[in-house]
Order: sequence, then structure tokens, then C-alpha cells
Amino acid sequence: MKKILTAMLVLCCILCVTAFKCAPKCSGCKNIEVFNDNGLYVFHIPEEGKYKLYPYISEKLIYNTDVFKKTNAELVINAGYFDPKNKQTTSYVLKDKETVLDPEKNKSLMENSDLKPYMKKILNRTEFRVLDCSGNVKYEISSHKTKPPYRCEILHSIQAGPLLYPDLRMKEEHFVTTKGTEVTRDSITALKKCARTAIGLKDNDIYIIVATTSHPLTLPELYDVCKDLCLDKAMNFDGGGSTSLDFKGTDNPEYKNLHIISDSNKSARKLKSFLVVEKQ
Repeated sequence: MKKILTAMLVLCCILCVTAFKCAPKCSGCKNIEVFNDNGLYVFHIPEEGKYKLYPYISEKLIYNTDVFKKTNAELVINAGYFDPKNKQTTSYVLKDKETVLDPEKNKSLMENSDLKPYMKKILNRTEFRVLDCSGNVKYEISSHKTKPPYRCEILHSIQAGPLLYPDLRMKEEHFVTTKGTEVTRDSITALKKCARTAIGLKDNDIYIIVATTSHPLTLPELYDVCKDLCLDKAMNFDGGGSTSLDFKGTDNPEYKNLHIISDSNKSARKLKSFLVVEKQ
């Protein structure tokens, strides 16, 4: 009987790990941890590791791997939205307190008659922020026009969206439009299963979530992953064919020089903006 109970307990623990049930905050941990559930990856970046996070942008579209090699970073991931036709941004990016990408300079976006009634929502979409709070680095996920906390200023930010958790704001940020029960617009295939990229916060630790085509998710399903992780907040980054991540790796050889794209059977997509994670 005792053996059966022990086996059940072990099985329960395995299921908890693979389902990412409330990923624990590891006191004293300084290295990036990786969890993989059949193509659904979670990268835990602990605050105590004192990693440096900042955006990288390119005038011309480039591969995630190229940024990884240029920066010699620990980890690089795709970030904001862009228009592949004119190669201009549709997301704000702030670096070193300066706006380096501005969607209001994208004429194709701003002069789109179908989008004009919703432009306030589009320009106020959710962003990931790196804050300087009286000399302390803090992270925040907020809508673009939200002021930073008292005695904090925004060092860097990357906009994408929508907010995933604790509230899924697909309609509020004009990614999904409905008329009654009918979906009339789904600009990022939010309601279909596909590759995804997301970033979340818990007690100032960072969680990067990557769903590959081996484990595709809808945004409501990605919300459930964030809920299972017990995150404080989470947001969606550009996904689908843009999903790309490069990681130097852990002591586990399975995660050495890890290169992830949305579909390993296809070529990677060239991108506009990236989030870089450096070891200080």
C-alpha cells in the first residue's frame, strides 16, 4: 500500500511539473531555469541572477539568431509587432529613455481607414517595461499610456499585447472584434492554435513562455498557462511565424545552445525588435 501511495505521489509531482502548476520562486537561484512540456517552454529568469534586460531593434529585418550572436547574450527572444510589407513598427519601443520605434510614424498604420476608429486602443496596447525605481531595477507590464509607479522612470519598454493575465484583453486592445457571437476580426489568430510568445512577472522574476507548433495554443489557453504558473501579470509578444528564441543553455545538455523557432520544419522569420537578456 505504501509503495502504491509513493508511486501516486511521484506521478502527481510529475504532472504538476509538466502542467507548470504554480512555478515556485527559487530562493537563492541565480541561473535561468528551463521547463519543457512537449514543446511548451517556460524560461524562469530569477531577479537574484541580476540579469540585464533591454530591447534590440534593427533598421532592416534580421533573424533572432543574428541578434543572439551580435550581443553575445544569454537569451534573445522576438518581441514587438511590425508590418512585414513596409518593415515599419506597429509597436512602441523605448530604449535608454528614448523612443526608438514609434508606430505613429508608420503611415500605413495611421492612415488605415478601417483602423482609425480604434487607433486609441491600438496605440495604448500593453507593454513590458524595465524601470529604474530610485536605483533599483523593477519590471512592469502596463498599457502604454499608464504612468510608472511613484519614484520610478521607464528605462526600456517593448509594446505588443494583448494583456494576458490577470485579464485577457483581446477586444479591449483591438485584436479581436465580435458582432454578437460572431468573430468578425482576429488580427493575430488569437482564437486559433498556433505558436506563441509571452512574458510574465512574479515577484519581479521574469517568466518567458514559448509555445511551438508541437504545442500550439490559443490566447485563452495561454491565459490558462499563466494562471497555472500563478503569475502576477503576463502579456503576449508577437507570435506565430515570428516566434523565435535563442538561449546559451543550462547545465542540462538538453538545453545547451537552444534554438527555437515556431516550426522547426520551416525557415525562421526575419524580425524588427527583440528582447535581450544579458548576464551582468
